[in-house]
Amino acid sequence: MKTPSNGVIGLLLAGGQGRRVGGRDKGLLPWRGRPLAAWGYQALAAVTPQVFISANRSLPDYERLAPGHLLPDPDSVRGQGPLAGLLAGLGAATAAGARAVLVCPCDTPGITPAVLASLLTAWQAQPDRPVIAEHRGRRHPLHGVYPVALAEALARRLRAGERRALGFAEAMAARPVICAAPEAVFRNLNRWRDLEPPGV
Repeated sequence: MKTPSNGVIGLLLAGGQGRRVGGRDKGLLPWRGRPLAAWGYQALAAVTPQVFISANRSLPDYERLAPGHLLPDPDSVRGQGPLAGLLAGLGAATAAGARAVLVCPCDTPGITPAVLASLLTAWQAQPDRPVIAEHRGRRHPLHGVYPVALAEALARRLRAGERRALGFAEAMAARPVICAAPEAVFRNLNRWRDLEPPGV
């Protein structure tokens, strides 16, 4: 399901510390026979020509999923959460000549190409502003499209210790895109019990 990308790269955020799963690398935990990260990667690959993975450990495993497209956090903001990964993604997009980054976290394996394509379409209508998903009244700033022009503003916020993804999105006047989708599409699987098959 390739859609016109209009100069957008995909970015899968897999750099978390996995505190709720005993420090394990969450993106590599199995879900329905595949690593969690593989699901989001596949959805991004369906709508963007290149997909990068923000990762700070287990690099050989992520390299197999996205050869030559790994992005460790910049040293200046290492360990500062998903926005550090987004900053790395904006840098990679700039280097690739892209105009924006379509981002997705690794712990929402239910995300679909159709939802991601709807975010791209909304962004293309007004490409100077980011867009983020809104689902059943809740905004999801880590499912969105961020123009590369925001990189310096993001770097400043991180240097100031401001790490909230929604706070950044709102400060950048992100437009919410209402996504009519089943609950499972945006469900975060970030605890052991979330990964267990029904009935276990």
